Order: sequence, then structure tokens, then C-alpha cells
Amino acid sequence: MSSDRERVDAGEGVLLRRPVPQDAEGVLVVHGDPRVYEHDPHETQTDLAAARAFLVEPLAHWSRHGVGYWTVLVPSTWWPDGVPGPLTADDGRVHAGLGGIRHHVMAGAPVLNVYYRFAPRVQGRGLAGRVLAPAVRVAPEVAPGADLVVRTRPANGAARRVAERAGFVDEGPEPGDPGMQLLRLAAPAPGGQDDAGRAGA
Repeated sequence: MSSDRERVDAGEGVLLRRPVPQDAEGVLVVHGDPRVYEHDPHETQTDLAAARAFLVEPLAHWSRHGVGYWTVLVPSTWWPDGVPGPLTADDGRVHAGLGGIRHHVMAGAPVLNVYYRFAPRVQGRGLAGRVLAPAVRVAPEVAPGADLVVRTRPANGAARRVAERAGFVDEGPEPGDPGMQLLRLAAPAPGGQDDAGRAGA
């Protein structure tokens, strides 16, 4: 199943795949845009070295757990000036952002932290829902019994709305970190159906 997680056809030409170091240029174009970090401007990447450093942990997480954040690639028609994926198998798609899940511990309990961040040029096309659906689907396989959580800034209404449409419940400020808003989806049942695919961002 791990190979299925490494490359996910998310529909309409959207591909989610395991990241590679060569993704750094595409990561920089997305994460170097100040609009992407409107609520956390200090995290905006400034050069290729920062993008490479950012990728270190997602790459290591995949190596350790066989799951993690996906590189999100979209048809070039969605963003003609976007950075093409570096792999032959990317088939000319362009880098749109990152999204997926990673292991995390909250209040002593294991959870799966859900992440999604996309270039402004491709927002509004339902990409977050295309990430959330497979994330929810694989969650019981990689962390049975673990809830999924979205942690975001209280001012980031768009991220909260996406999570709520996918069934996450807004629990208010995160305990111990009032600067973050916490949304939670109870641990999905193995093989169960989910509605996350209808979320959009």
C-alpha cells in the first residue's frame, strides 16, 4: 500500500506524489510568495537554500513512516507560468504546493497533523479537498485510532472553512498555544467512507 500512497491520482489531472529534493525550486516559488504566509510572514522563504532546508523534515518523515506531505502537481493550464515538476513522471504538471499528514503528539496523545498550502494562482480549485480525501483514507493504515488535526492561525478563516467542510470540528484555541486554532476529525474507521473529497480551497 505504501507505493499507492507515494503517487495518488487526485482527479482532473492533479497528482499527489512523494516529494523529492529536486522539488525545492517549486517549493520556493510557492512558499516564497508573501501572500502564502499572510498570517505567518516570518516563515516566507527567501531563497533556494531555505526551500531545501524546509524539505528536509518532510523527506525524512516519508523515509521513517512511509507517508507524509505530498508534492501537489497540477496541469500546466492551471498555472502556465508555474514551475514544472522535476520528474519525467510528472508529465509536465507544475508545482502547486504541499499537503498531507504527519505524525504529531498533542497533550501526550498521537495525532496526525494535516497540512495544506498552495500557490495563490491555483487556490479556489478544490485542491485542499483533493489532499484531505486521501489523507483521511490512509490515516487508519498509518496511525490506527489517531485523530486528525488542523492547526492554523485564528485569523486564517479560509483554512478553517476548508477543514470544517471536510468534517473537522473547531475546538477553539489550541491548549497550551492560544496563538493557534485547533480543528479535529475523530479517528476514521478503517475502510470507512469520508466526505473530505468535497472540501475546497
